[in-house]
Amino acid sequence: MWKAVKYQPENLPEIIEMTREYYGDSWISDTGYLKWQYEANPAGPAIIQLARDVETDQLAGQYVVIPMRFKAFDKTVNGILSLNTLTRQIYTGQGVFTGLAKAIYQACAKQGPEFCYGFPNPNSYPGFTRKLGFTDLGCVPLLLRPLNTKALVTRKFGSLLGSLAFPFQLFYKVKDRSNDNYEVYPLTAFNLSDMNAFWAKVQDKYPIMGIRDADYIRWRYFENPYRDYQIYGIHKKNSSELIGYIVGRCTEVEGMSSGMIVDFLVDPSHPAAGKYLINRLLRFFVANNMDLAGSLMLPYTEESCILKANGFFTCPKALEPQPFPVIYRRLSSKREEEGNYGEGNQNPFLQLDHWFLTMGDYDAI
Repeated sequence: MWKAVKYQPENLPEIIEMTREYYGDSWISDTGYLKWQYEANPAGPAIIQLARDVETDQLAGQYVVIPMRFKAFDKTVNGILSLNTLTRQIYTGQGVFTGLAKAIYQACAKQGPEFCYGFPNPNSYPGFTRKLGFTDLGCVPLLLRPLNTKALVTRKFGSLLGSLAFPFQLFYKVKDRSNDNYEVYPLTAFNLSDMNAFWAKVQDKYPIMGIRDADYIRWRYFENPYRDYQIYGIHKKNSSELIGYIVGRCTEVEGMSSGMIVDFLVDPSHPAAGKYLINRLLRFFVANNMDLAGSLMLPYTEESCILKANGFFTCPKALEPQPFPVIYRRLSSKREEEGNYGEGNQNPFLQLDHWFLTMGDYDAI
């Protein structure tokens, strides 16, 4: 038997012990990482329910959500992102996952967040959609661009075919496309003063967007103790006004050295800025010996069009390392009661083409 208890900061060592038993030593069981994710979020601390064995006092599982702020349909709304869910193996089949989740959602519905969303892996996806009432909104496409076609083909098919990839190597060669009218420069935690003005200009570019102000950018990309991100901003040479930014990270995916475009957003009045941001980040990836570049981006966005115009293509489903579904569950009926869902009173959050989502909206990438 187990009971649900509210998380307290002094429970963190127990959580880490349970997480290491489940995942081993990794970022998800690192004290610094969890303190950053659970306690330093500018939108507020994590909301956590723990399952505790009533006889042994051992933790049986956890359900975690973190607050996330959104600009949606001209209003600022609060959501929660589901992450780091786990059940100790000896307690599987005892309803820990669903029991803790329902306790979280009931508490959150009273506290104010309007919805919960997540990006489940294939193992947890059925539990969310079949047992917890989440709606599958669809999948975010994975866009790819070869950086070293010889290395990619050699890894997949051997050195003989790898040697035949030379023409593609030339086609996908990353050239310096700097422009005299624009300046791309590194963004740091100490030069984010223009980020709030940039966000104020672009916050209505798409109907539903996670708030990307200076506080969020600083927390998400500069204070994360377990990730190194390369971040560039861009402005016109005759102006200091930020008109776009891009975030990248070097990692390994399926055994391939991969440069991931974690976040990418441009001012719609300066679409040309996007290609210079992409080019600068791709040159960083090449300098760091990445063989492949990737990005998650919804197809109707301007940023997706810019990526595709610069050599990216949609990864075939058969080659994806895993699908990237987006799931959603409404927690509060406040908007429905106020009649804010428009004609037919249908929830517009259920339409994926209303959202702007990148890897930066995920918890772990």
